[in-house]
Amino acid sequence: MTRDIDQHLVTSDLQRQVAHWLAAARTFRDAEEFASIEAWKSVERDTGAPLRQQINAVVEELIELGEATQRVVAEARKNPARIPAASTGVQRFRRRYVQVDTTLDFLGDAVNSRTSAPLREALTTLDRLAVTSMQGVLERARKPVPRVLVYQDKGTGASILRAGVRLWAPGVIMPVAAIKIVRHNLYRPTSLFHETGHQVAHLTGWTPSVRAAIARALKDDEKLQVMWTPWASEIGADVFAFLHTGYASTAALYDVVGNADTILQWPVGDPHPIGWLRTVLGCAMSRLCFGDKGPWNALQRAMEAHYPIALAEETLQPLLARSKAAMPRIAEACLSAPVPGLGGRPMTDVLDPKRVSPQALAELEHTAGAALWTSPAWRQREGIRIVALAGLREAECPETAPMWIERARSWFVNQAEAA
Repeated sequence: MTRDIDQHLVTSDLQRQVAHWLAAARTFRDAEEFASIEAWKSVERDTGAPLRQQINAVVEELIELGEATQRVVAEARKNPARIPAASTGVQRFRRRYVQVDTTLDFLGDAVNSRTSAPLREALTTLDRLAVTSMQGVLERARKPVPRVLVYQDKGTGASILRAGVRLWAPGVIMPVAAIKIVRHNLYRPTSLFHETGHQVAHLTGWTPSVRAAIARALKDDEKLQVMWTPWASEIGADVFAFLHTGYASTAALYDVVGNADTILQWPVGDPHPIGWLRTVLGCAMSRLCFGDKGPWNALQRAMEAHYPIALAEETLQPLLARSKAAMPRIAEACLSAPVPGLGGRPMTDVLDPKRVSPQALAELEHTAGAALWTSPAWRQREGIRIVALAGLREAECPETAPMWIERARSWFVNQAEAA
């Protein structure tokens, strides 16, 4: 009798548990449970539709699993021999619920970061700029161009969840690229193109080529080879951002890595170059592409004065010094690395750095005049170079930086404010 009562209590509890988790799963059918309708409307159809389809599919699969588990529990109430199967099923359903919840929470937070009309306008503009940054290379490589969902979040650095990667819920593939842009760089988003660079490098097979090019450039210094080649993925992404926004990307990068506690440190396993070297590489690419004279020289001298190599850990100092001496050939190797997806041609064959030189950006500014900052046509045609120009002007002169910061912000949100 006691055993029968215990079995009844167990099956009743299993029935209660599955009812709870299944009811929670069914709330996922309403996309507004985790993102507002205004936020969803701000996501372009080509991006939002596959996201909603993926969400619907994973939610229906979860509910189907819950209903199947519910049936097993019902069988166990009649047949105690089915209790172990019912218990296992409930635990499996709980785990799947958590995985789906994590997936939907990420996607919902990303969409729901569009909390105001100006912010929705800015992030929608970034969605389009991100896609545009990949189009030239991927179309030439005959690869599909992923749609992009940009979202705002805290922190100092951007990140990407690439299109095509597996999400937390089993079998769920990310249908678009989700790029985090941090608040302090929302209106100076050169990091956006670093992240799209990761997506492009993955689709074109560029990273191994960058690694090999760096290894060749440092063939006479094995220790530098060992130091630099593991950074190839992040270096390639830095190059991609540089080819889109020129010196602005280096100045913005320095604002992120210029932390006194970390700029001269080399954490074990970090895929990013040492911040000090990353900045020197950006300045070297600027000299190589734009000439020996320019604001990049002042930036590098200021950094070296503020953070001399002597502040680094003693065993790291010679590696930094030798890396600095080798930087011109490292920069040349990175810019000229062949891209397998482009038939072995370098990225610069598609993305000419001269288009974002200070001279070229000044010509754009002169040609367009005031309309550059208000015209939808200029926004559509030259959006990325407008980002490059605003970033360059902000970096050139500290006295006028606040004006350019505000101009960039107004450019991103003016459509929403005018509505």
